[in-house]
Amino acid sequence: MTYDWNGSLADGFAILLGRPLGDFDRQATYALYYSCSDLAQELFDEKFDPGVLARGEIVHPPYPSISILGELLEGWDLIAPHWSIDLGRSLFRAGDTGEGAALGLPQLDEGMTGADLGRELVERQWKPRKLRKTFPEIDFRIHTDGSLYDAMRAATATMTGPGEIFETGPVHGVEARWEQALAALPDTELREHLSNLCRDEQTARSDGAYYLGARDPGLQSGAPVVAAWRIGEGQAFSAVVQS
Repeated sequence: MTYDWNGSLADGFAILLGRPLGDFDRQATYALYYSCSDLAQELFDEKFDPGVLARGEIVHPPYPSISILGELLEGWDLIAPHWSIDLGRSLFRAGDTGEGAALGLPQLDEGMTGADLGRELVERQWKPRKLRKTFPEIDFRIHTDGSLYDAMRAATATMTGPGEIFETGPVHGVEARWEQALAALPDTELREHLSNLCRDEQTARSDGAYYLGARDPGLQSGAPVVAAWRIGEGQAFSAVVQS
């Protein structure tokens, strides 16, 4: 009998979501966003090309057209360096209200898409470092096919097949309720991989991630959250939303 990897993933996602994927609105579009406050502050340096934003590029690892992004993701996150990122549809906002207006870009206080921000930077011929004064917040939109299944695959780094999931480290400190729930998965590799993304709050500060369920971790879009994770000391999060 052929092993049904896609079926196993769907079972794992159903455990995390509390219901089967088929119970969600199939006509809706689902997206994955990733935010890291430390990374956002460092992104706008001399290596940053605003034209990449203005063109609304979808960039793929190792991000040759925006190398600083690849360098930062490698340093801050385990999963993020494997994503393709839709820069044009990513969201940018001043971290402190009024900082955008003080800079002469009041739209940034309300939030701008990457494409809109890039066009402003190009037209004004601003150096990207100027944006650091606004303490920017960025919700990177991960490129997926719009389905809940694909958004969850990206969020959990299960985009590859069985035997190809990258290592997330030894399984420990898993929150008890998720350890018990995920025990129903017969695939050891998948069970351990998803368990690493369901650690308790203390363990997740240094390893894996803390699963928030459908709680909003602080997204700019305000879209309904389907699943979210807090990463590290709380400076980063990822969230699957229905848009």
